Order: sequence, then structure tokens, then C-alpha cells
Amino acid sequence: MFSSKFIHSVTKEVVGPTSYPAGGFVVTIGELKKIKSASVKYIGNGEYIAQIITPDIDTTLNPNQVKIFVRDNIEATINEGGTATVTIGAEVGAVDLSSEKFRIEAEGY
Repeated sequence: MFSSKFIHSVTKEVVGPTSYPAGGFVVTIGELKKIKSASVKYIGNGEYIAQIITPDIDTTLNPNQVKIFVRDNIEATINEGGTATVTIGAEVGAVDLSSEKFRIEAEGY
């Protein structure tokens, strides 16, 4: 028996909000009814790290929504002994990300 659900791939570029909300900002992928997997890449000019949160992780999201969680950049320090310490930045505050771009790649049906 054949399934009527075919997996589709969608690439979408979005800009951040004028005031970033704690926990991330929601993006609706209107081309899909249900997201099976997604990834995000920060493609702006600043120094941010973007992570994706999908409906299977955050059950408050609709099936065709993702949340983009934004952190400050990664900082690495290397001491004289050659040991590296990497610090991942904390979540950004209520900053204006409206000039920052993010590329989402989502698959679903």
C-alpha cells in the first residue's frame, strides 16, 4: 500500500524580530503541514549561533512551526599548555535582530 504523504524539502530565509523573546522566536513554514526535521543556520553579519527547536521538542508549537533560539557567539581560549576552553554564549537578551538573517531547511509533508 502506498502512502499519500510525500516528504518535501523547504528552504526559507527569515529575519529576526525587533525584540527577541526569551526562549526563541517562532517561524511558520507555510509550505508544510507537519515538520519532520529542520535545521537553521545564522547567515547575518553579527556573531550569533542559532539553534532550531521543532514541534517534537516544544509541544506548544504547531506542527508546521519551528522556534529559533539565538545565542551569543562561541569564544575559545587556549592556554600556554595547549588546552582549549570553549564557552558557548548565553541566550541573547531582548535585542533587535531585524537586520539578522537565518536560513531554515525543513522537511515534512
